[in-house]
Amino acid sequence: MKVAVLGLGQRGTLYANIIRDRHSDCEIVAVCDPEAYRLKKAKELYGVSDDMLFSDEKEFFAKGRIADILLICTMDRAHYQQTVKALELGYGVLLEKPMSPSEEECKGILAAAEKYGGKIAVCHVLRYTPFYSEIKKRIEQGEIGQIVTISQTENVGYWHQAHSFVRGNFRNSEESSPMILQKCCHDLDIIRWLMDKPCQSVSSFGSLTYYTKENAPKGAAERCLDCKADCIYNAPKWYKSEAGKNWFVGKRLGMNDIDEAMRVLPHGRCVFQCDNDVVDHQVVNMLFEGGATAQLTMTAFSERNYRYIHIHGTAGEIVGDMESGYFDLIQFGKGTQRIDITRLGIDLSGHGGGDIRLISDFLDYFKGKGEVRTSATVSLESHLMAFTAEKSRKNGGQVFHLL
Repeated sequence: MKVAVLGLGQRGTLYANIIRDRHSDCEIVAVCDPEAYRLKKAKELYGVSDDMLFSDEKEFFAKGRIADILLICTMDRAHYQQTVKALELGYGVLLEKPMSPSEEECKGILAAAEKYGGKIAVCHVLRYTPFYSEIKKRIEQGEIGQIVTISQTENVGYWHQAHSFVRGNFRNSEESSPMILQKCCHDLDIIRWLMDKPCQSVSSFGSLTYYTKENAPKGAAERCLDCKADCIYNAPKWYKSEAGKNWFVGKRLGMNDIDEAMRVLPHGRCVFQCDNDVVDHQVVNMLFEGGATAQLTMTAFSERNYRYIHIHGTAGEIVGDMESGYFDLIQFGKGTQRIDITRLGIDLSGHGGGDIRLISDFLDYFKGKGEVRTSATVSLESHLMAFTAEKSRKNGGQVFHLL
């Protein structure tokens, strides 16, 4: 089976590597990316021939359908046109989330899939993690009774916020997507999946509170290399640290000197003097059919990057965080059982094991072996929840109805 990749950034490379390493019946035959260093990487990693390396998507699509499957891992605002064109040509499409920053474009992608009869899945990898899959199984088995409330917290991590959402590609909602969609459509999707009922109403509050010019240390410079302030967001220092070295984007550009890279790359800017506008904290309140409620908190202000979940049922609770690899199943009057996913002896790399299972499920779906967990139809629901939450946030927390 032939696979093409549109956008060989972090996610595109991850998915392509999984296909190369785990699916011997598949071959990466074409890559399209505007960056020359990524095309060079495609040749080295996957043996893609020169005539199947494209720097222009128009040239790529002009070749017609040159593979069976297309992985679309480009920036958010390019997704709609690329996906519709791919479906028109007859590709099976694995689309990186979010589908699009536009509600109308999300619906347009679904309409195109129906029009052309194309197979498409959206990369909501949390549904494929053993952690959330096991939680889903316990709920379906009735072990905590009927769900009454779900609380999920997306702890982004102060360093991750700085790297991706203050200095990086997803800092500005006009260039990418609002934070609640770009970062948290995973969380809204998992809440919807576990609740297994339609969301009726949403309200939301949040803002960009800290990463603003008003909070810059006295005497702060526009770039960290020129700054004398003692700051935890000092870019050269962080990218040289054990925690930050794998996040240094200069390597992918052939820049090995971190100080030199910090002179020119956007990641070397002061976090208090960037062109970021996405929120650094937000809460979303949801009412589901039947009266159950859910709450999502997204916050930049945590040491670790992890998700925490607490589900309250009529007969018990489930409490855990995915990165720990376990959750506690508490049954009223019966005690607590710790469910340790790490002891199952399975691969938990890549979003807690979700990435490899997403790819396997999509390939099986394309081959006609069952349905996929994250179809465009399913994904649209959580996208609408995100769009409604952002609308509420911009309107002072006003309640808006989805149904």
